[in-house]
Amino acid sequence: MPDLREQLQTLFGLDDFRPAQRGVIENVLAGRDVLCVMPTGAGKSLCFQLPAAVSGRLTIVVSPLLSLMEDQVQQLRDQGIPAAVLNSSLSAAQQRQAIAELEEGFAGLLYVAPERFFLAGFAELAAKLKPALLAIDEAHCISQWGHDFRPEYHRLGEVRKILGNPTTIALTATATDDVRADIIHQLQLNRPEVVITGFDRPTLRYECRRVAKTAEKDDQLIDLIRAEPGSCIVYCATRKNVEQVNEMLSRELRDRSIFMYHAGMEMTARTRSQEGFMQSPSGVAVATNAFGMGINKPNVRLVVHYNIPGTLEAYYQEAGRAGRDGLPARCVLLFSFQDKYIQDFFISKIGEDSEHGDAATIEEIKEHARRKLEIVISYAQTHRCRRQMILDYFGDEAAVADCRCDACSRGAQTPPPGTAALAPETITLIRQLLSGVARCNGKFGVGTVAEMLAGGQDERLTRNGLDRLSVHGLLKPRPAKQIIAMLHRLMDAGLGRQRDPDGVKFRPVVELTPLGIEVMKGTQPPSAALEDLLPRHTPAPAKSRTRMETNIDLDPAAEERFEKLRAVRLQLARDRQLPPYCICHDSTLKLIAAQRPADAIALESVKGMGPMKISMYGEAFLAAISGD
Repeated sequence: MPDLREQLQTLFGLDDFRPAQRGVIENVLAGRDVLCVMPTGAGKSLCFQLPAAVSGRLTIVVSPLLSLMEDQVQQLRDQGIPAAVLNSSLSAAQQRQAIAELEEGFAGLLYVAPERFFLAGFAELAAKLKPALLAIDEAHCISQWGHDFRPEYHRLGEVRKILGNPTTIALTATATDDVRADIIHQLQLNRPEVVITGFDRPTLRYECRRVAKTAEKDDQLIDLIRAEPGSCIVYCATRKNVEQVNEMLSRELRDRSIFMYHAGMEMTARTRSQEGFMQSPSGVAVATNAFGMGINKPNVRLVVHYNIPGTLEAYYQEAGRAGRDGLPARCVLLFSFQDKYIQDFFISKIGEDSEHGDAATIEEIKEHARRKLEIVISYAQTHRCRRQMILDYFGDEAAVADCRCDACSRGAQTPPPGTAALAPETITLIRQLLSGVARCNGKFGVGTVAEMLAGGQDERLTRNGLDRLSVHGLLKPRPAKQIIAMLHRLMDAGLGRQRDPDGVKFRPVVELTPLGIEVMKGTQPPSAALEDLLPRHTPAPAKSRTRMETNIDLDPAAEERFEKLRAVRLQLARDRQLPPYCICHDSTLKLIAAQRPADAIALESVKGMGPMKISMYGEAFLAAISGD
């Protein structure tokens, strides 16, 4: 085997390898299949470029992004390494010339998009090519369980057979255990060497800011960009949001260059935006997730997510565009609970183009996507160290040290085992509450769990055998209303979650998260943010509360809306076996009636309507007043 460091210096002008690169390259040159998981900026491309240059034989590189292909091909050519690209951005004459070079025995790196293999002209040629190496970049796109599944990637196992099963390296920055297993299975890799270099990006400061209204979100975004003179990327979930945010920033930040990018734009406009952003030292890109994957701009100092993405993998990859030069950078998520509805809509569309198979498979994938979305929402609301939560999600066993995320900076992260951050009676109470949820097996709502823990004896508890559980009456001195509030605090801390069973709306059940199970078992301490879980103040007398709640004057039309809302609240309370005031108070219903919010964003501005209540009751309340 040649002296690899000498080749690295001669061919690429680099002094030494980054962690794990040399081992991956040695395996590839030895003819072993490799699955390589490295974070953004860790040098994945060199793991196939150096073996290709050393071998002097054809290497086919599969990539989903035209811009990435062209950038890498130009860089390789500048270094005197044979490289070519074959994609739709070339003219017909250029494509014919590239194919002619292949037929004549081109021995270099050929970059192609995955769909190229299924075009008639190239499919016939591919069967004659015998590449020494097949490199598949962004390999997570192969898996239906990944965050960016692409049907043409899913067929790359067939392509590998057509090419004669060459040595294959699959590369990605984001792949959980299930996605890694699926990549290996779909490509039929032969006892591959799996190299995972870790997911930690210690120079990135992860932050999440809770915002209730679009106007507030815009103000925060403007402040963030004004405070950062370097390059910034703003990710939005939809093309419409990209256009609106682009217009707003262009109006408010006239001293900055703003570049818009989404898949609905003409190719020339997208190329112009990307090139402008790459060349601008202080440019701001406003984009959907169509932008950024593979963008090699090292000095992005700020990445803001205007909307939540659908998975933590997508967030990690997009946030990872920041700080590729190894210098500190910020990754800020502007979290508004109503953004969940955008992702819910995307999930509802899964399978409409039949790319995912039969109905049972589509439903399984939808449920998988819903669980992943819940994890993103938990990340946005967590009191834990955000870096540690990301590492835990990807199965990285490294322990975070000296973190600068917002949770760690304010001292709200989960303390390490053995520290006495919470009073013993608070820890006991938390575990009792979690035990009550666990024993109900994810079949009942918060109200029923609370009634059971309070020792209730109503017919529903008896019918379902909840009065015979060992945890029945475990918190008997406490009223069910107080227990309900405590359970919601535990969910806010990421220890539990609510979900709609079997697609039934407005009847969510409560269950533990993996972290909640660990805390219940005592293998993980609860968050120090729960130190005030035990009530310390005596609630105001009911009579004075009633006077406060009813001191809102309504006109006749608003009074009619109020009565409609009360009827809806009564039905919701009956469905959940709860007193109506546990749904919300009259004062809140009167505010809704008076303000007539048109959507979930406006509804969240009403006092008493937090994100959890909006997720549970918002649709019903909005429907009650929508006809006015």
